[in-house]
Amino acid sequence: MAEDTTILYVDLYDNPLTERKGDYTGKVAITGTLRNADIASRIVKKRSEYRQETIENILKLADQEKATGLSEGKTVVDGVGQYLPTVSGAFEGEKAPFNPEIHHLSVSFTMGKELREQLAAARVETRTASSGIVINSVRDALTGETDGAIASGSNLVISGVNIKIAGDDPSNGVFLTPTAGGEPIAMRAITHNNPSELTVLLPTLEEGEYTLSVTTQFSQSHTLKEPRTYVYPVTLTVGTDEGGGTPGGV
Repeated sequence: MAEDTTILYVDLYDNPLTERKGDYTGKVAITGTLRNADIASRIVKKRSEYRQETIENILKLADQEKATGLSEGKTVVDGVGQYLPTVSGAFEGEKAPFNPEIHHLSVSFTMGKELREQLAAARVETRTASSGIVINSVRDALTGETDGAIASGSNLVISGVNIKIAGDDPSNGVFLTPTAGGEPIAMRAITHNNPSELTVLLPTLEEGEYTLSVTTQFSQSHTLKEPRTYVYPVTLTVGTDEGGGTPGGV
């Protein structure tokens, strides 16, 4: 029996960096998020002799050991790829100490054989983006980090296309929604409001994970009758224990 072909959708957006007509950029359509519980459930459906709780616990233990190894300066290689601890920021002098206010530890990622093969085997289908707006990156202005970690009271710099907040619809704005459930939190203080960049002042937020969304009636030529929304696919995390991740990186 032939295996089902995986379909990967790529949404096409107008390229804001060129005036050439018909020039578009592609962005992979994110169809969801897989956490350890979801991965364990998928394994059980394929191999019913394993208990989901056991698999989930093993995955959690594996995550902990990988994180410990990286914090010890080891590279980690698994079935997805290779992880390498890195440091950024300039050091003055050959014996300069590490300063967490200047230097930042992170992790780089290189795809492994299994991931390369599965991506190569996927059927890619392109389509016109249903929304003319897109968020490309989110940066915490206080730390300069783009890894999904954000801090209460910091400025959040949102880069993208056609993200300027415009129009009088009450649903317009920048919102953070707790992934665990709850009402969207509106960002009241928008200090920069441009088509390619928004800067918002984060209120006091409880520790946890959040989903960022932008809703606006802005377009390059006129104010739209109906608002449109873009949901950023990277989970943003308030707290010091863990961060999210940027698409295509760690």
